[in-house]
Parts: sequence; C-alpha cells; structure tokens
Amino acid sequence: MMSKSLEVTIHGTYPLSATLTIPEESTSTYPAILFISGSGKGDRDGNLKNMPMNIYKDLADFLTSKGFITLRYDKRGIGNSGGKFIETGVNDFIDDAVDGLKYLEAHPKVDANRILILGHSEGALIAPAVNQRKAVSGLILLAGAAEPNKDLLPRQNEMAFAELNQKKGLQGWMFRTFKLADKARKQNKKIFAKIANSNKDVMRIQGFKQNAKWLRELYTFNTCDYLKDVTCPVLAITGDKDIQVPPDHAKLIAEMVKGDAEWEIIPNMNHIFRKYEGQHAMLTLIKEYKKQVHEPIDEDLLKRLDTWLERFQN
Repeated sequence: MMSKSLEVTIHGTYPLSATLTIPEESTSTYPAILFISGSGKGDRDGNLKNMPMNIYKDLADFLTSKGFITLRYDKRGIGNSGGKFIETGVNDFIDDAVDGLKYLEAHPKVDANRILILGHSEGALIAPAVNQRKAVSGLILLAGAAEPNKDLLPRQNEMAFAELNQKKGLQGWMFRTFKLADKARKQNKKIFAKIANSNKDVMRIQGFKQNAKWLRELYTFNTCDYLKDVTCPVLAITGDKDIQVPPDHAKLIAEMVKGDAEWEIIPNMNHIFRKYEGQHAMLTLIKEYKKQVHEPIDEDLLKRLDTWLERFQN
C-alpha cells in the first residue's frame, strides 16, 4: 500500500514538530495510531545521537502499509519542537500525548472512533495515564512494566552494580577491593535525595545539568494506578532478551487491565525490537545496541501487531 508522509505541528503547551503518515487509498477515513516514545533525547523516528535506530519510523511505515494513519512527534526541545527538554517532566509528556490524540481526533482523515496508542518503554508506562485523560480504542504497550517506578528503576541500577562485582581479572579485583558498586549505590541515593527534596526543574549534579523535575516525577509515577482502570483492548509485548524491563511484566499488564488483553514474550527480541542471540549486559548495553542499528525490526513483532490490529481495520 502506498502512503504519504506529512510534516505537521501539534499545538499544545508548546508546538511539537511531527510526522503524519496516511495510507493512499480511496477510503475516506482510517484508524490511527499515536506513538509515545521511550525516555531520553530520541527524536520522533527513535534515533538518539550516534544511534540511528529508526524504530518508530520503521514501525510507522509498517502500520501505514496495513491501513493505519500514524502520528509520531519530537519531544519538547528536540528537533523543531518548542520548549526545553531538560525542563520537561513526566506530566508534561502526558500532556503532550493528550494533545497528539486531540490532533488525530480533529483530522478529517482519521476515524475518531478508532484511535490507538503505541507506547514503547517509558511511553508504555505513561500510555495508560494518557488513556485516562483521553480514552482511546486500544493500547499497544511495548517493553512496558506493571510495577511502581520506585521498584523498577533501582532494579536496573542493581543489575549494573552486580555486573561490576562479577567482572573478572584485574578490573574485577579493583572493583571489589575498592567497593566501587557500594560507593556508586550510596552516591546514587545521596543524589536522588537531593533531587527529591528540591522543587527545581533543573539542578547541577556533579557538574552536569540534570532534569530534576523529570527524575522526581518519574520516580513517583506508578503505571499500575492507571493500568487497573483500562477498559479498552490491550496488547502487551516484550522480548525475552530485554534487560531494561522484566519480560514477564507483559503478562502482568494483561492481567491488571479490565479490558480484553493479550500478551506475548517474543523469543530473542531485545528492548530495541531486534533479534539478539547473546546475553545483554547493562554496562555494555549501548555498545551492543549500536551494533544492531541497521538490522531490521523483529518480524515476529510485526506479525503479532498485524494480527492483533485486524479488529480495528473494518
């Protein structure tokens, strides 16, 4: 199916630069999917500095080929979007996603009764909160979680600390002798206490500016508060090689929502939707991801999306 991509602007607190893809058929209206991306300074296509992954662009192209309009946008302060990324909190990201839904709802080519959200990672965590603000027809939660962030985030750090202590050779001996993991753990606790007890949007920590507002709001956010109220159809998918979120939470998400829900853990798929035969490590994760940026999105994921989305195509 042919499609066209349009540069558009979502008007909200700040103007957000976005890409709208529309299938080129004779149909008067189409179902639509809003993308909510993962954390960090990635752009609407899912690209970070020196990491051109294109995960959202490739997913959008696939979904448009299946008859869906898609909308993906640059966060505040990214690309041509207004605002400052370093001052943007979790609640701001929720506001912006709601504005994205309003844009789709008002578009003449969009069937307002068939609008869905596709959230990835942090986007999957906040998607249920966006749905509570503005109800949608379905949620696709990729690499999401079903626990409070105050439990999820420390676990990621502990995985890295454990890897430090397990390192072999001279480096491992030094890490253990000087108790670097313990020192890093204490330092993290001290830094977060400083951020938590502040009301500043931006703070300078160890010489670097940090988004204190986002960190405070992220740590106190609990996706379960919103998942339990979801009544629309839900598809939760995670790869079994994903070490950034627990893969078994795909099942927990499906069990927590009130609506019709399906879940799947895809073999050998990682957090960036690539097949990975080895075992990822937190300390070398970015390096491992960089080697995969030009590989295609996992075919099993695309097939699963295609099958589940059939219900919205008629």
